[in-house]
Amino acid sequence: MPIEFMFATPETLRCMKIKVPVVIAESEAQVVVDSTAHLPELAKKVDHIDASVRDLEADPVFVHESESTWNMSIKKKWPHFFDHHLPAGRAFVKKVVVHGVLHKQIYYVNQEDQVKHFGEDIPFTKTIELREPEPVIDVDEVEVQFHSTRVDLTWDLVRPSRLQQTGVVIVRVKVVEQRQVFVAVCPSPEMCPKDVNILRDPGFEQWVGNTPLLWGSTNVFRSDLARTGSFAAGLGLDPALPAAVFQSVNRVAPDNMYRLCFWAQKLTGTAPNCDFTLEAQVSFFDAGGNLIDTQSQSWGDEQVPTTFRQFCLNVGPVAANTSFALVRIAMQVTAGATTPNNCQVIIDDASLVCTGGF
Repeated sequence: MPIEFMFATPETLRCMKIKVPVVIAESEAQVVVDSTAHLPELAKKVDHIDASVRDLEADPVFVHESESTWNMSIKKKWPHFFDHHLPAGRAFVKKVVVHGVLHKQIYYVNQEDQVKHFGEDIPFTKTIELREPEPVIDVDEVEVQFHSTRVDLTWDLVRPSRLQQTGVVIVRVKVVEQRQVFVAVCPSPEMCPKDVNILRDPGFEQWVGNTPLLWGSTNVFRSDLARTGSFAAGLGLDPALPAAVFQSVNRVAPDNMYRLCFWAQKLTGTAPNCDFTLEAQVSFFDAGGNLIDTQSQSWGDEQVPTTFRQFCLNVGPVAANTSFALVRIAMQVTAGATTPNNCQVIIDDASLVCTGGF
């Protein structure tokens, strides 16, 4: 079965100019080749004849038409392209002249009951008229290809030295023009570039108020206390409630391992009561949005320093039917605690990179 994969089109496509064969027209024709062969000696019968077609070639025949005729015959097929890109008097393929050689090896039984053979080559020519003239851009780029050429042969030994034969050559031709077109270049199905961060806005630089543009968020605020750049994500706008940032990632490759890393520090204030758990989580889903697997790791508030420290989570291998992943970094607190948490956590410079196969 063909190798194929689904790819969500990004906003920017990389295009490449390639040269591809475009089928202009195709047709099938029969060529009847009659011949009479004189055997080199008297024969009792013809045992069999092996037939094949050799030196098969074809020449396209072009016609040039005026501007008025061009518009009338082309308008129904290419309403815009040819009107704006091609000048008047372009070439059309009207017919194809096919010529070749019908080669035969004739096996016969002579008067001494010996099986002998001799060869015969019969040239033939056939003009194939297309149903309607087809336009081409460049006559030098037009060629004729053959597909499924067959031969059917019948014979009659009318005299001991005279053999009457009728051959039917069936040829299927395709008129092909090599054209240059632009195509979108898709990434390789092996979407596991090493050391490439596949998270969007990993430094939390894009905000509208207290909402990060490219991340989902709950109970989050924009912080100027950034490790790099201008901003960072603060977990715990209300420190007594859970907080999280999360992002959906489509570029995950099955059967590979990934590493989620981020930098974090806690803000304690003047009267700290830190009672939270920092959690990193990666969940994998199939194309229907069904949860396949979730992998996570947690750190207690005592493990989060008051200066930036990097935290990492290794996940994988990714299941074969995975379509996308959800990356989540959260601050969990004890709901309804007598003395609620009043510490916040600053998150910056997150990354999700592929580390290779397992």
